[in-house]
Amino acid sequence: MKLLSQIFAIIIVAFLLFNGSSFAQDGHYYTATTWKISIPEGGSNAEFNALAKEWYDKVTSKNDKIISEKVLRHGYGNDMRDWVYITEYANWADIDAAAEVQNKLVDEGWTNKDERKKFFDTFWKYVDTHSDEILQELPDLRK
Repeated sequence: MKLLSQIFAIIIVAFLLFNGSSFAQDGHYYTATTWKISIPEGGSNAEFNALAKEWYDKVTSKNDKIISEKVLRHGYGNDMRDWVYITEYANWADIDAAAEVQNKLVDEGWTNKDERKKFFDTFWKYVDTHSDEILQELPDLRK
């Protein structure tokens, strides 16, 4: 049984090392941003949900460099603060391009600087921390 496990491990490593298409730029790129959200004094879940929806309506939904985005809210476990945004891009260059489009859409979405500042000040009062990762899809392992 140990020999069988070792052979299987060697096959998996060989597949990953020698299958060039798994490491080519064939797969889409994803950013995964995890926000730790807490409801501050005077805040509410409804207010934070409205902020997230406003951002989606004014920015994410209009950004043509974003193929798709999933927003996942923690459902079960010991830390209920997680909101995870998984955003899909066609390639690495589109991540940078999407950031440029985002900046333009923010200016268009909140043309009044005071309203823009109010939106971001309100949003940030809910944020404890966040982390960002960039991931690449391996098409050969897609279901």
